[in-house]
Amino acid sequence: MYTQEITRKHRTAFIIAIDRSASMQEMIRMGRRQMSKSQAVTLITSSLIQEFIDRCRRTDALRNYYDIAIVGYGDDQVEMLLGDENFVAIDKLAERQAMPYAISYEQYDESGERENVEQTMPLWFEPKAMGNTPLYEAFVKIKEIVHSWCSDERNAESFPPIVINITDGEYSDCNPNDLRDIAATIRREGTQDGGVLMLNIHLSHDNDLRSLIFPTAEELRGANLATQLIAELSSTMPEIFNAAIAELKGKEHKAPYKAMGYNANIVELISILNIGSRSGPTLQ
Repeated sequence: MYTQEITRKHRTAFIIAIDRSASMQEMIRMGRRQMSKSQAVTLITSSLIQEFIDRCRRTDALRNYYDIAIVGYGDDQVEMLLGDENFVAIDKLAERQAMPYAISYEQYDESGERENVEQTMPLWFEPKAMGNTPLYEAFVKIKEIVHSWCSDERNAESFPPIVINITDGEYSDCNPNDLRDIAATIRREGTQDGGVLMLNIHLSHDNDLRSLIFPTAEELRGANLATQLIAELSSTMPEIFNAAIAELKGKEHKAPYKAMGYNANIVELISILNIGSRSGPTLQ
């Protein structure tokens, strides 16, 4: 299980779900820059999309190793952020290219002085942070598009889809049992190579808060209710990812690991995304 190499015949799918509720207006440090969580996550996700495209470049052409979907949820709505299609193949993404957006943020120099900066950056969608957090509705949409992808006979033998949900707050449209049920339904979807992998990342605004990244059962013992719920929504990471996670966490933490992060800062978010998107089977 979870061993199928990723090829043009056996592509895989990535679904990144992004909280776009009002709480994502909170400020966060990203290196020397201070910007809203919404801006930071948009920048990181846009960079990841470009990396997906670059990984698929070969001397003869782009190879469609991945289908990509970006789901945004906030302000009582769920949106597909790469257009009306559910999934977009790599060659179609490369044809579109990212759009230039102006982002304003504070930047710190080496002495710690702050200055206001406006910079135009290539982004695949505009940062947004409004209203409440319809996480259940987002999961319903993810269930729909994952089921459609997994039901396609061309994907029957492929490495299963990977869902990465990034949020910073409380859901507003359901109760915990509703979330547990819909997340379990998503994880039960899959291919002959395994069930859907679901990573849930809770993003902190405070770098000093204790974080849990790919926790073990021992680390989750005694965790608060919010952390336990995220663990229940998340997959257990397959063995193929264990070496990369052990390198990140330290070898004293023994597998199995939960596919989650709680109170993650920006550096940890990037580390989780790198492992979740890169440490599986090689591209052929």
